[in-house]
Amino acid sequence: MQLDNRNVPVLLHLKAATVAAFARMTVEDSKKILPAEFYPSWVVFSQRQKLTWLNQHLTKIWPYVNEAASDMIKTSVEPVLEQYRPIVLASLKFSRFTLGTVAPQFTGVSIIEDEADSITMELEMQWDANSSIILDIKTYLGVSLPVQVKDIGFTGVFRLIFKPLVNEFPCFGAVCYSLRQKKQMDFTLKVIGG
Repeated sequence: MQLDNRNVPVLLHLKAATVAAFARMTVEDSKKILPAEFYPSWVVFSQRQKLTWLNQHLTKIWPYVNEAASDMIKTSVEPVLEQYRPIVLASLKFSRFTLGTVAPQFTGVSIIEDEADSITMELEMQWDANSSIILDIKTYLGVSLPVQVKDIGFTGVFRLIFKPLVNEFPCFGAVCYSLRQKKQMDFTLKVIGG
């Protein structure tokens, strides 16, 4: 078959349209074209996506997040501790509060299709923190009892709901978050000097 130069733009347009159609394909579309039994064993269709890029950036900014979050948590939790302080204690304050130098790692994210006016994300997180939290407990008898919480290990699934979606930046009205599944929580608790 002899190609005419006049047909080259038409062929290029058809190729571009075909490539664009493949780019718009979803996982479901590819499963319709080729059933799962014909894929090699190393091809896995998962609803969960990996977050390597987020973990790399979180590691870079973690020293700043640690400092800001540690201060924020300390100033917001201390009044609650004071409010629920047992009557036998004179004070209940943090003498040290740091989340540590190890950033949490997100191991996966999935988007849950639900309502049209919201977006629901589930983030799987693993965190083996080298945190150091010292709670300074003082009694009316003058006894000081510093208690340290360290080596926090946590694995869980956080659910974020962005609702309602709006036409103005940041494009949602509120964010609700919850701990959907607590898989594991581990920490070391010790009395300093005892």
